[in-house]
Amino acid sequence: MIKDHGKVWLYFLYYWVIFGIGTYFGQFLPEEWRPTLSMTLFAIIMISFFVRGFNRSGPILSHIYAVLIGLVSFGTFEGFINQFDARTFYQVVMIAVAVFIFFGIIGYFYLKDISSWGKYLFMALLILIFSSLLNFFIQLDWLAFAITIVGLLLYLGFTMYDFNRMKNNKYRNARVMGFNLFIDLIILIKRILQLYRRFGNNR
Repeated sequence: MIKDHGKVWLYFLYYWVIFGIGTYFGQFLPEEWRPTLSMTLFAIIMISFFVRGFNRSGPILSHIYAVLIGLVSFGTFEGFINQFDARTFYQVVMIAVAVFIFFGIIGYFYLKDISSWGKYLFMALLILIFSSLLNFFIQLDWLAFAITIVGLLLYLGFTMYDFNRMKNNKYRNARVMGFNLFIDLIILIKRILQLYRRFGNNR
């Protein structure tokens, strides 16, 4: 396979534009609709795992997913800014971007071939998703914290894995890899925001 990293990054930026559009329109979304959209996102993820031919990273679903996660994320971002301030929000986002780049560099330049990580990361993701679903009903604070930590570590792993796949040309096409990297970064941002919200001090 010919390296096409330039297209990967173009698609990465493209999905961020789609996400940004979703986030913008999220301000007009009624608060009571957000749980429904969150469950829709969850349903898309679960169906993509267990229904053959239903691919979250497909051309149509990936756009729907990026828009939906943008719509839902507006409430998360708005709540963080209201609790702290816009400057702190952007600082935490930049920290998340720096973490993404740092672990991406490790995956690309310092790890030889970690394609075998894929099955373990996938199993860990399934466990995390089912744990999140369980905690949606039982609402345990310690479990929510554990999910945040494990989710952060998991997507650090996915970041290294995806950058490593780029190095070794073990990816389907540029669009799908760009989408995967977009997902890696947005999840890292949200997890690090959650951690800061738990441990950060209000002004």
